[in-house]
Amino acid sequence: MKELYISFGSNVGDSISIFRDAVNVLSKVSGLYIQKKSSLYETEPWGKIDQNKFLNAVIKVTYEGNVEHLLLELLKIEKLFGRKRIIHWGPRTLDLDLLYGENVVCQTALLQLPHPYFWDRLFVLIPLAEITPSFSYRNQLIMDRINELGNVGVIKKEGCVW
Repeated sequence: MKELYISFGSNVGDSISIFRDAVNVLSKVSGLYIQKKSSLYETEPWGKIDQNKFLNAVIKVTYEGNVEHLLLELLKIEKLFGRKRIIHWGPRTLDLDLLYGENVVCQTALLQLPHPYFWDRLFVLIPLAEITPSFSYRNQLIMDRINELGNVGVIKKEGCVW
């Protein structure tokens, strides 16, 4: 069984409801078990910055299947919630990214795991650190990486439960 981390992002529609409903759909994927969910975080857009703020979160799962198959399931769930890929890094109802897998590497045309940008994105690292404070990558602790990236103040923890 693989331990994997999945990020959630949304800045179109009722993001909290979308996240709740998407977790419910995700929990029905065969061989997938949700272990932990981070809090929700309001964050500035990354990449294309002239758009609404995002709501972000990270979940930890265990999965019995092939990671490329899981990515295809995530893409189906995004589509179910109205995801349209029109503008790269643009607005979206739901973005689900496979971030990292413990002892899992995949470099194919379909999937790059670890995710090529996860270690550079505070909107991923802060919720990841919440659910796995001992996480490290490339011999660096996650809190050291967060401090290195700085500007943590742009990430605001939301008080609602999802």
